[in-house]
Amino acid sequence: MYHPRLYGEFYEMGIKYGTLLHEKANFKIPAICKQKMEFGLESYQELKIFYPEVIEEIEGFAKGIRDSPEKLGAFLLSLGVYNSNGQCSVFAHTDSSSTIIGRNYDMLFEFKKFTESSLIAPRNKYAYISQSDVFIGRCDGINEKGLSVSMSFVNGTKIQAGVSFHFIVRKILEECESTHQAIGLIQNAKVSSSNNFLIADQEGQMAVVESAPQRSHIRRPEKNENFIYITNQFQSGTMKIYDRGGVEWSKSAERYDGLKNNLKSVEQLNLQKAKEILSDKCISLNLRKEKFGTIWSVVANLNTLEIERAKTKPKSTNYKPETRLDWWLKRKK
Repeated sequence: MYHPRLYGEFYEMGIKYGTLLHEKANFKIPAICKQKMEFGLESYQELKIFYPEVIEEIEGFAKGIRDSPEKLGAFLLSLGVYNSNGQCSVFAHTDSSSTIIGRNYDMLFEFKKFTESSLIAPRNKYAYISQSDVFIGRCDGINEKGLSVSMSFVNGTKIQAGVSFHFIVRKILEECESTHQAIGLIQNAKVSSSNNFLIADQEGQMAVVESAPQRSHIRRPEKNENFIYITNQFQSGTMKIYDRGGVEWSKSAERYDGLKNNLKSVEQLNLQKAKEILSDKCISLNLRKEKFGTIWSVVANLNTLEIERAKTKPKSTNYKPETRLDWWLKRKK
């Protein structure tokens, strides 16, 4: 897992990381088919409207790797749209003392070599720690305001040229400080595919946005429950018609029930218990035949900004503290 630290102007961050990958790894943009290229180029125009600042970063990164911004943007915006391989489990829990989040990212084991956990601090935006299996876009993260967002794939019935989850997660982390703000951002985006977004903040406000190109729906914790969770299907009746299913192989329903049963059994949750939940054999995947399983796991206390991460199949004992956000916030003072 790579651990870049990127801060400053967007173009500056892009050219720094692109140049590094070009010089150290001879990085080149992977080839994509004509269909994905056309889709990505149309989506790139949507991204210019949605988040023009990140276009500057793409331009800088493209210059660093000696390629064109349009080709890079098309590649990035076609990822996770045609093939939603990722299968993830996420939860948030709040009580009188804190809000705790936990997240397993399940993917083909071969993607481990592309994973990165980044400290990103764009000028005049919020700083954050985030994880991804692709440069520039993000899959989950926690920002300096104690806002957390994580996505999970859903096998939807439609795709459209639009903004992929990578850039929705990123814009939330850089611009939002509350669950309410993040919900509004997702609902105003022209999304390209179907996803669940689980959002939680320091005030204990938490929600799931079940999002598809056709529409979105906000799901809150059930009555008398102080937690919420997602795997890889829509749960709301209004959204199930936009979900093709076909995720039985990744035990999505079993993981969903496993999260529910674990969370119902605790009154107060700490980071150690969160690690134990994510390590539960009903929740953490290790599908050897499919060469697929949990390739990173993160827990965090949103009130104290304590973050810990496991870089492989999680155990309650293999998480390491993540201190770069704390380093950055102290550096700013």
